[in-house]
Amino acid sequence: MSSLTEKHLLTIVKKSGIGILILNQNYEIVIANQWFLKSSNLSEQDLENKLIFDAFPELVGTRTLKSIEQCIQFSQYSILTHTLNPYPFPLYENEQKMFKNERIYQYLHIIPISIEDESNSFCMIQISDVSQQVTREKLLREQMVIAKEREIDAKKASQAKTDFLASMSHEIRTPLNAILGMADTLAETNLSEEQVEYLTVLRNSGKALYNIINDILDLSRIESGKLEIESIEFSIRDLLKETISLFLMKAKAKGIRINYTVSENISETIKGDSTRIQQILINLIGNAMKFTENGSISVNASLSNSNKVLILDVEDTGIGIPNEKLHSIFESFTQVDSSTTRKYGGTGLGLTITKKLILMMKGEIFVESELGKGSKFSIHIPYERLVHRESNIHQHWLDLELPDPENFPKCKILLAEDSEENVFIIKTFLRKYPIELMIAKNGKDALEKFQNEKFDIILMDMQMPEMDGLEATTEIRNYEQKQNVDPLLMVPIIAISANVQKEAISKSFLAGITSYLSKPVKKLEILKLIYFYLAL
Repeated sequence: MSSLTEKHLLTIVKKSGIGILILNQNYEIVIANQWFLKSSNLSEQDLENKLIFDAFPELVGTRTLKSIEQCIQFSQYSILTHTLNPYPFPLYENEQKMFKNERIYQYLHIIPISIEDESNSFCMIQISDVSQQVTREKLLREQMVIAKEREIDAKKASQAKTDFLASMSHEIRTPLNAILGMADTLAETNLSEEQVEYLTVLRNSGKALYNIINDILDLSRIESGKLEIESIEFSIRDLLKETISLFLMKAKAKGIRINYTVSENISETIKGDSTRIQQILINLIGNAMKFTENGSISVNASLSNSNKVLILDVEDTGIGIPNEKLHSIFESFTQVDSSTTRKYGGTGLGLTITKKLILMMKGEIFVESELGKGSKFSIHIPYERLVHRESNIHQHWLDLELPDPENFPKCKILLAEDSEENVFIIKTFLRKYPIELMIAKNGKDALEKFQNEKFDIILMDMQMPEMDGLEATTEIRNYEQKQNVDPLLMVPIIAISANVQKEAISKSFLAGITSYLSKPVKKLEILKLIYFYLAL
């Protein structure tokens, strides 16, 4: 792909699926993209070179304009949600709503943009329409009130919440998949330093949103009792090495030393929930990284005197926590203070989830901290030692070495996906490889194409109109059985879904799914999984 020109970047901004306004340091509107113009019922001529408060006088005195001023004057990044910002931009779904002054609900990112080696700076305002989510939230609240009034049991109310969160996960992850996918694709092209800076803001915002979604879903599953703790064999040494590696680049950029140690008396193989232990460590190390400007972060694994408790210590030389705040840091949506939220960001859910996970593992967490000198979090969980034994487990597909495109096996793949954006992303991921890709817009179309042509692999979105991925997979497996296809020769079906609920994943495998990838899908993951099945 050739390098992007200024014209390309301008087209991407103007045709973006969210509203984008760019102001210069004099508060003049430099760019208003098509989404914004359509929603405001204005033209480019209406806004060109106009001051933001002249173009939208109703914003004067509102939190929106104050945040814009903070961005331009002090380079402050702001996020404004519809609940905390009752006076957003005058944007409407249609003219009828405009006459009724029924604005769309908005989620605003107000981002300072500085240009290296230039004194000029800009303010970029990203606007997302969250009206559908707000409507669903209101619907959920109404459903829960009705459930209470009619004395619907707690199980049904919990199921309604779970379904809602699964739907929200799909609604948010699907466009997020396109955003992060395109960002990764753009990163592979030849970009100028200025373009890399823009792209970094886009990728970091998308990843932050992805992490927030995961935190909310995890907390909901824990509170509803739908999250289960597993007990599998794993190496604490390998887990710590992998976890620390995630932070090495960021630590190097900040000039922070990060290391880990494991006591010799800890067995090579232990038993527990490695996924959740790693999630806990990522939360704690991530916090340490966020609040440590210099010095070091250390992670140490040891055993109690009785050898019955595994102790994981995460210690930093960061800003520390005031004594009066130590008792509340594990509460939901809690930060040390408002200034911490403004400077460092975050939802305040990480430590809440961490503590709940530790309690589910029948463990405890302790914290020691001194203001200005650092903090130490200690996790105590039951320790179960296992004797090391040889294993014939096959190599995991993520560990495969991906061949160059010219050495990649030729194949024919059916992609069942109703989102044009996600179809484009998958096509972009596979464009350099000898892969013939056929598209089905829903499950019914996928079933018909499968019955008429031979495919090496099927990529199946699980939520589609007419016939969803679950039903389509079931029908495909039934068809193969009627054709007396050997189970070992049945076509691999890879689910690509925004629904990460354990129940949904279990249903997919029961229907005949071979592997499950959650959105946003990473290019390397999908290529390695395709190669894994082609190389079998």
